[in-house]
Amino acid sequence: MRNYLLLLLFFATIGNAMAQDSLMLKYANEVKAQDLKKHLEIIASDEYEGRETGQKGQKMAAEYIANHFKALGLQGPVKSNEKNPFYQTFNLEKSMLDSFNVTTKAGESLKIFKDFFPYGKFEIQQELDVVFVGYGIETDSSYSDYKDLDVAGKAVVILEGEPEDKHGKSLLTEEQKGMASNGAKIKLANEKGATLVILVYKTAEKFKKKNKYFEHASKEGTLGFPSKEVSKKSGLICTFPHKASMILGIKSSDLTKAIHKGKKKGKSIAGEFESKITINSAVKTTLIPTENVLGYLEGTDKKEELLVLTAHYDHIGIIDGKVYNGADDDGSGTVAVLEMAESFVLAAKNGNRPRRSILFMAVTGEEKGLLGSEYYSENPIFPLENTVTNLNTDMIGREDKKHKGNPNYVYLIGSDMLSQDLHNLSETIGKKHFPKLELDYKFNKASDPNRYYYRSDHYNFAKHNIPVIFYFNGVHEDYHKHTDTVDKIDFDKIQNITRLTFATAWVIANREQRLELDKVEE
Repeated sequence: MRNYLLLLLFFATIGNAMAQDSLMLKYANEVKAQDLKKHLEIIASDEYEGRETGQKGQKMAAEYIANHFKALGLQGPVKSNEKNPFYQTFNLEKSMLDSFNVTTKAGESLKIFKDFFPYGKFEIQQELDVVFVGYGIETDSSYSDYKDLDVAGKAVVILEGEPEDKHGKSLLTEEQKGMASNGAKIKLANEKGATLVILVYKTAEKFKKKNKYFEHASKEGTLGFPSKEVSKKSGLICTFPHKASMILGIKSSDLTKAIHKGKKKGKSIAGEFESKITINSAVKTTLIPTENVLGYLEGTDKKEELLVLTAHYDHIGIIDGKVYNGADDDGSGTVAVLEMAESFVLAAKNGNRPRRSILFMAVTGEEKGLLGSEYYSENPIFPLENTVTNLNTDMIGREDKKHKGNPNYVYLIGSDMLSQDLHNLSETIGKKHFPKLELDYKFNKASDPNRYYYRSDHYNFAKHNIPVIFYFNGVHEDYHKHTDTVDKIDFDKIQNITRLTFATAWVIANREQRLELDKVEE
C-alpha cells in the first residue's frame, strides 16, 4: 500500500509540473511580435525625441508606460505620490561647464572639445604635478604600473589599452584583462588618490568620435544625483596621444618610443615622464526632475516576496538635430516589460495569479549612469530583503557581428554571479522550452573587458546581493547612433527573448523555494 501511495504522489507531482508548464507556455505565447511592434513604433518614434532623461520625450514615454500599466489593472505602488502612484519621482542635478582651462608647463593652452574633453562634475583650480603611469594597471604580482609611484594629489596620464610584448601578446593573463578597461583604470587611479585622471585614447580618430558625443553632453549638461558641493578632489579629462605628449612636456615621438620600449622589454613604462599642469574648472548646477515608472501585481500566498522586471526607457535625445530613437537601446527591452506585464495580468484574471508579487519597472537615467535603478535600489518601494530576483532586458532586438545572420541567440549575463540556483533554473527552462534559442555566456564574467555585468540596471540589484539575469543581444553598428531605428528591429527575436524571460519569471514566481543565494557581492 505504501509503495502504491508513493507512486500516486509521484504521478501527481509530475502532473502538477506538467500543468504548470502548460500554463506558463500558454501565457508566454501571449507575447506577440505584432504587439511589441505596436508599442515600439510609438515610444521609439521621432515624436518622443530620443527620450533623454528629464526632457519632453522621456516624460511622454513615462506617461505612455504608466497609462499602459494602469489600463492593464496593475497597481501604482508609490504611495507617497498621490498625484500619480505609478511614478517614483526624484531630482537629478544637471551640471553645466561654467569654465574649463588647461595650461601646460610650457604655457600652452589646450582647447576644450578640440584637444580634450572633461567627463563628470568636478572643480579644480590649481597647478598639479603630472605623472605618466603607462596603462594604469596594477595586478597582484605579475604586472604593475604603480610600483614605486606616489600619485596622491597629482594628475595621472593613462594610456588606453593593455601592455603588450614585442610579439603583440598581452602582458596580462586572461583573468586580469578586466583591469584594462577604462573604467577599471579610472577607479584604480582614484583609489590611489589621484586628483585628476588624463585618459589617452589610442588614436585621434577615436577621440574625435567620443568628443562629439561629450561635446553634446556638455551643452546639454551632465546629470547626477544632487550633492551639497561639487567634488574638488577628483576629475577626468580625455585626450589623444599628440596632446598627451604636450601635457607631459615631451615630443610625440618620445611617447611612441616609450611605448615601443615597453613592448621590447615586456615591462611597464610608468614613471618615464613627469611634468606639471594648471587646471581651472568651474560648474553651475540646476535640478532636473525625472521618474521611474512602476506597475505592481500582487501575488498570493508568497506575496511578501517580489520579482522585479526592469528595462530602461530613456535614451540620449537629439544630437545635431538628429533624433536618436533608441529602438533597440532600450526600446526593445521596454516593450518586453510592457508585454510581460500584460501576460501576467491576463493569467491573474484567469485565476492564475503568481504566488510571489511582481514589480514591472521602466527606469530612467540609465544612459546617464544607471541613475534610475540606483535611486530605486537606495530608496526601494518594497524591501530589498524581500526581493528575490531582477530580470533585466536591455537591447534584445538586433544581432551583433558574432551572430550575423543567426538571430536565435541571447547573451545571459549575471545568471550565476550570485545564485547557481538561478542559473540552473534558467538553463533548464531555456533548453526544455526554447531549444532553438542559443543561451550565450560569452560576457558572463566579472573580468569581461566590456564590463557588461556592471553596465545595465540589473547591477544596482546585484550589488545588494539580489540574483539577476541581464538579457542582451550585444552591440551592433547602430549602437548609440541616430540609425538605431524601428525598421531595423527583429520583432520575432524580441518575442522569443521576452517569452524566455517571462517563462523564467513565471517559474521563479510560482516555485516553492526562494532562489538560493550562494555567492555574495563584496
